[in-house]
Amino acid sequence: MVLGEEAAAAGGDGGGAAKEKTLEEITLEMLEQLGAAVRPSRHVPNLEALNWVVGKLHSAEPPTELDMEWCSVGDEQAAVLAKALKGNTTVHTLKLRYNEIRDQGATALAESLEGHASLHTVTLGNNLIGDAGAQRLASAIGAPGGKVQRLDLRYNAMGPTLPESFVSLTGLTALDISANRLVALPPQVGQLTGLQELVVSRNHNLLPRTLCSITDTEELLRAIREQAPAGQPPQGGQSKAPE
Repeated sequence: MVLGEEAAAAGGDGGGAAKEKTLEEITLEMLEQLGAAVRPSRHVPNLEALNWVVGKLHSAEPPTELDMEWCSVGDEQAAVLAKALKGNTTVHTLKLRYNEIRDQGATALAESLEGHASLHTVTLGNNLIGDAGAQRLASAIGAPGGKVQRLDLRYNAMGPTLPESFVSLTGLTALDISANRLVALPPQVGQLTGLQELVVSRNHNLLPRTLCSITDTEELLRAIREQAPAGQPPQGGQSKAPE
């Protein structure tokens, strides 16, 4: 209906005084109007979901999996959740992808994850976590007594160098740090031979650039171990001139 109205207005009967809109212009205008109508307000926390989860954690039968993806969880809500998680012994999976968690919220969560008795999977992808928050998370997960085996930090804001605490994550079997702002990976990351899955793709400035194209985890770990220090040619020969 809108398209017909726009087209009629564009044609008009006024002797060509008004500029006639193209179909492309009409379509783009329609899409913009539709987007404004359906676009959700950014960062409106789902407090009902948060209160329900906190209540469950404090109940006689706490859950084994917490799924709060797409709940606009920010730093304040992450701190509330972290407090409720502290001392919990039942949750084995924590899902917090597609939220608004930054360094402050990640630090709060780290305090509850350190030495957690049952948690083995943490997904924090698609948030806004930078180096400080990631450093604290990795330190907590790598602390003695922890059981986390799978960590997802894809699509965050780490970089340009992966925080040093990641080299202590010897208990991990899966690590996803793709689509961050990483330029360099410490060679010690290659010593994390317990990893069965390591994803570093979509870090578009990562050096050497070949790392992003390696999909086999064992091969990737070897390439990370063998990478040359900054300003030096790779091991085994001179650096290849760019084509």
